[in-house]
Amino acid sequence: MATSRRSQDVGVVLHRRPYRETSLIVDCLTERHGRIGLVAKGARRGGRQSRLEPLREYALSWTGAGELHTLSSAEPQRGVTLQGEAAICALYVNELLMRLLARDDPQPRVYALYWACLDRLSDATDREPALRGFEYRLLEALGYAFSLQVDANGAAVQLDQAYRLDAQDGLVHAEPGEQAIGGATLRALETDRWETHQARTEARYLMRMALAPYLGTRPLESPRLLKRLRQMGSGGG
Repeated sequence: MATSRRSQDVGVVLHRRPYRETSLIVDCLTERHGRIGLVAKGARRGGRQSRLEPLREYALSWTGAGELHTLSSAEPQRGVTLQGEAAICALYVNELLMRLLARDDPQPRVYALYWACLDRLSDATDREPALRGFEYRLLEALGYAFSLQVDANGAAVQLDQAYRLDAQDGLVHAEPGEQAIGGATLRALETDRWETHQARTEARYLMRMALAPYLGTRPLESPRLLKRLRQMGSGGG
């Protein structure tokens, strides 16, 4: 009788949801296997597998070769502790990966980018640069990125020029009246040197446009949670 294939890797929980009466389906980003789906049998009854939490790395072992594998063991490794807006930023990163990564498609560069982003979110008070850098480099790793150095015609991006993102061609010169991204903003995104509020604002708009074709029409949960948190902090209802 053939035995089930057994695999091992380190990974972090992106999302978990109830499955049947006592189990969980857990989506994990792993270092060598990419995003995988695991069934944690009996996890909702308690025990070690019930503590599969986001933002913590686990040494994972699983069996099976289908779309959903069966989790055998999960031993905690490193992790980060994030609170408030930083935690919601990390949720946003997890949501991006759930939308953009296909299951069982190895993405070793993405795993390194993920942990670099979490480490930066845990240290920084200004989190926008960490998110913008992660968004762009995620698209780059997946083969979806546009050049930050040259426009659609192959001309070098100029700091004093205004651009917009064309879904097919990449960066093109913006016409008067169009919402534009300055060349200085593109340089900030490339070099990770953020000197102006304008660069942060324009980069947020740019990456929203760049990600839109790959995210689908269903809204992300994290922006709604961030808005609610900020309303609570300002005394809003």
